[in-house]
Amino acid sequence: MKTLHRMCLFCLGVLLCALPASGANFEFRGSIEAQDNTSGLLAYYVDKFSPEELFLSIDDYPDDAGRFRDLYMDLTGVLIGGVRLDKLTFRMYDVDFNAPSEWATGNVECKNALHIYAYCLLKEEDINRKLTSETFGKDDHWQNIFMKISPSGLFARGIYAVRVLFTLNIAIEIESGLKIVNHKELWLDNYKFRVNAVDVPDYLTSKAIRQIQPLLDLGRFPLPLKLHSVEFQRGQAVFSTRIPPPHPQGGITYHYRAR
Repeated sequence: MKTLHRMCLFCLGVLLCALPASGANFEFRGSIEAQDNTSGLLAYYVDKFSPEELFLSIDDYPDDAGRFRDLYMDLTGVLIGGVRLDKLTFRMYDVDFNAPSEWATGNVECKNALHIYAYCLLKEEDINRKLTSETFGKDDHWQNIFMKISPSGLFARGIYAVRVLFTLNIAIEIESGLKIVNHKELWLDNYKFRVNAVDVPDYLTSKAIRQIQPLLDLGRFPLPLKLHSVEFQRGQAVFSTRIPPPHPQGGITYHYRAR
């Protein structure tokens, strides 16, 4: 009987080891040491976008072709084109990457997804950090741009330097909405100008706006994101798909903190 009991325990142990580790959790701080193929995927997004924190959840490990049935990722403080996003969250179903054997070398490609749901939170302090630290344009250019976000839309103020026979600094104020272009780019929309006692022709104001468009290009993030709606709030704006990404319950989780 004892021998039979030991054999049963041994067989049960083998069976449990063969099952997917659906309750597994991996924690990383500062850097990522590859534990499996999926941690190589995590390392790629950390290296490319320098998030302050990243949470990744999958329902099961990918197959040999790089397919996940269900993948959820939540990034805090991620940089896209030099603009900090406070939150970028998405959930993808039936998503195909390239082969997992290539991920450890930094070769990651998201090919397509059957369904994808996304949420993006942009704070005015983060976009102002980008706008006030840079000059937009070459000969004629923007400088010292400041933006305020409220439920009624955007308000922006800046100096537009125009070179004619001499440099003319034009103080411009803009009231604007936002529109989503190509499901990924955020553009000023239905804007109105106020100019400081200078008669500025329409072609010049149009040129000035073109130099700061788009405000944000999520096409720089290598996932097939498709945003649909814009919501203005006090001090921040939310961009999302029609259905926001649902938070997963259970699964295999990976958690990274920069420090």
